[in-house]
Amino acid sequence: MPDSATAVVFNLTGTNPDDATFLATGPGDQGDPSTSSLNLDSGETRANLVTVAMGHGDHKGIWVGAGPFAVDAIVDLAGYYAPGTGSKYTPLTPQRMVDTRNSSPLGAGGTVTLDLSSKVPAGATAAVFNLTATNVTGPTFVTAYPADQSRPDASNLNLVAGKNTPNLVTVQLSPDRKVKLTNSYWSVDLIADLAGYYSPTSTQAFYSLYPARVLETRDMYGGPNHPILSGQTRKLDLSGWLPAGATAAVTNLTGTNVSQSTVVTAWADSAPQPGVSNLNLVPWQTSANLAIVPVSGDRAIDLNNLSGQLDMIVDLAGYFAPSLHACTANCAFGIEQNDSGQFGNGTTDANYKSGPAFTYGLSDVKSIVGGSDGKVVYALKSDGTVWSWGENGEGQLGIGKFGHAEGPTGYPYAYPPPAFYSALPVRIPGLSNIVAIADEMALSADGHVYTWGVNSTWQLGTGSTDGNLIAGSPVQVPNLDNVKAIAVSRSTSNSAGVARYAMTGDGKVWSWGDNSRGALGIGTHADLGKCFGTAGPTPGADPSCASAAPVQVFGLFGCDELGSRVVLCKSDGSVWRWGALGLNDEKDGPVSLPAATGTVAHVQRDVTDVDGARGILADGTPWQWNDGQMYTNSMAGAEIPKIGPIREIAAGHPDRVLSTNSTVYDIDFPGSGIITGVTTIGDGGYGVVATP
Repeated sequence: MPDSATAVVFNLTGTNPDDATFLATGPGDQGDPSTSSLNLDSGETRANLVTVAMGHGDHKGIWVGAGPFAVDAIVDLAGYYAPGTGSKYTPLTPQRMVDTRNSSPLGAGGTVTLDLSSKVPAGATAAVFNLTATNVTGPTFVTAYPADQSRPDASNLNLVAGKNTPNLVTVQLSPDRKVKLTNSYWSVDLIADLAGYYSPTSTQAFYSLYPARVLETRDMYGGPNHPILSGQTRKLDLSGWLPAGATAAVTNLTGTNVSQSTVVTAWADSAPQPGVSNLNLVPWQTSANLAIVPVSGDRAIDLNNLSGQLDMIVDLAGYFAPSLHACTANCAFGIEQNDSGQFGNGTTDANYKSGPAFTYGLSDVKSIVGGSDGKVVYALKSDGTVWSWGENGEGQLGIGKFGHAEGPTGYPYAYPPPAFYSALPVRIPGLSNIVAIADEMALSADGHVYTWGVNSTWQLGTGSTDGNLIAGSPVQVPNLDNVKAIAVSRSTSNSAGVARYAMTGDGKVWSWGDNSRGALGIGTHADLGKCFGTAGPTPGADPSCASAAPVQVFGLFGCDELGSRVVLCKSDGSVWRWGALGLNDEKDGPVSLPAATGTVAHVQRDVTDVDGARGILADGTPWQWNDGQMYTNSMAGAEIPKIGPIREIAAGHPDRVLSTNSTVYDIDFPGSGIITGVTTIGDGGYGVVATP
C-alpha cells in the first residue's frame, strides 16, 4: 500500500477461540475502540469484512486485538483507500443477484459465476456484495475472486453445518465484470446481494471515522432494553455524525439476544425495503456483519427484524460522500487532535497528529477560535458568516441539532454513547454580519452579543437560571448594546465553570455566568463547594455563585482591549486582571499588574483558570505575568526568552505565539517553528489560519 493510504479493507477471520470472545481492530497508534469487529462462540470459525483507518508515523498500520478469551486471527487484504486518482464508489439500492436455492447447491469444489455486466458500468474495478451461505452440510469455506484469475489462498466465508452465515465482500472484477464464487467442501447454497461498485467514473470518496457505537439497544448489563421486535423497522438517524451530501454509511451491524431465527435488513430510510438480507441469526447467537448502507437525504437508515426479537448494535466506521476540494487561500487548519472532527476534513481520529490538516470547504477565513476543551472549532469568514465543526453533544456547534447516540443513560456502562459531531464545517444559522467570535459566542457589527450551548453556570446571559437548558442555536444577550469586544473564561479542571465578558464602547466591561472563583470581577465570590457539587454545577446554591445576566466588572472604565479576565487601558498603559490565580487563590475584583518594561500594545490570556497573563509590547516583545507571583511583586513580569517579535498570542493555547515572520512558535520549545505562512493564530492548536 502507498504511504498516502488512509484506510484499509480486509477480511478478518477468527478461529480456535478458547471461549466466547470477540476481535477488535483499530489504527496502529491508537488504543482500544469501544467497538468490536467480529464476535465468536466457543470453537467457532467466522469471518467479517473490516474497514479500519490507518495509523500514523511509526505506527502506520492497524492492530487486531482479542476480547476476554484468546483466538487465532487471519487477515486477508481486500484493498485500501487513499487520496488521488484511484477508483471511487457508487452505492446501489441492494438487489439480489444470485440465489442457488432456486437452482442447485454448490458441491465440493463447485463454482458459480456472478455476472454483473448489466448492473455495473464498463471499466468498473470492484464490486461490493453481501454473500450469505445457507443449507451448509459440513465444514467448508467459500472464496470470491475475479472470474479471469485463479482462485487465491483466501476465504470470504467460513462455514459449519446448520448455520446461515453472511459476510460483506469487496472483490476485484474481471474485465467483463464477473466474479467467481467457489465452495471448498461438502455442499452449500449461496445468496449474493449487490450493494455497490468501484469505478474510475464513480464520484463518492471514502471518509474514515474512528469507530463509534451509534446504536446500542441493550441495557448496561447486556440485556434487552429497547429491542427490535418481530416485523419491526427501526429508523437510525445518522445526521448527527454524517455530513450533508453523504450517500452511504459504512457500518458494522451486530445482532444479539436473538429469540428465534431471523433475518436483519438495512437500507436507506424512506426507500422501499429491498428483498435482501445483511444478518442471518439463530437463537442466542451474537454475530456481526459489515454493511455499506445507502442513506436517505436526511442521512438515516432503516433496520428491519424479520421475526422474534433481538438487540442491535451499530458501529460507524466511515461514510461515502462526494470528493471535496481543499482551500487555497486564507484557510483553516488544525495541528492537534481530531477525535471529534476538529480538523474539519471529513474524518475523525482518536490520536494526536502532527498537522497541518487543512479544513475542507472554507476559504477567506478572517479569524478562528477553538473551544477550551479542544473539541470544537469556530471560524469567522470575511463575509461575516460563522462556521463550526467538531463535537456537538451539547449544542456547541450552534446548528440547532445536538445530542448523543441511542444507548443506556443515567449510569455508566461499557460503551458510553458518543456525542454528535460534524467532521466538516457547517454554517451557524442566524448569524450574519459578525465581526468577532469566541467559544460559543459571537459579536455582530451592530454591537449585539450572541451565545449558544449549555447554560450549566448561566453562561447564556439571557437571564435564565435553568442549568439544564441547552440553546442549540444562537440567542441574543438582552440589554447589552454597543459592544466592541468579547471574551470567554472556561475552567478545564472542573474547579469552576464558564464566564463570559463584553466590553462596550465606553470602555466598561460586563460579565455573566460562573463566579465561583471571582471570574465575574464584581468584588465577591462564593464557596467553590457550594457552587460545584458531586452532581455538577449548582450555581443557584449561593447568590454569589453566578449571574444569569450581565453585571459590570468593578471599577473598569475607558479600557480598550479585552482578554479572558484581563483588560488593557491604553490611555495610561495599565493592565488589569481578576479571578482565579492558579488553583488556590482568587482576586474578586480587578487589580493592576506591575508595569512592563515598555508600552503594552496587546493583552491575552488562556481561557482556563491556571495560567498567567501575557502581553505584547509595542516593539513586538512578548511579556508574561505568572499567576501566584504577579500580586506580590516578587516577579513583576518578564520578557519571554528566545522568541523574537510577535504579533499574536494564542487565545486557547497559552504556550504558542505568532511571530512577525508568520511562523507559529511554542514558548517552551522556541528553537524551531511549528507552522509557517500563518496569518492568524486563533487558539494556537485546534484552529489556525494560513495560506498553503
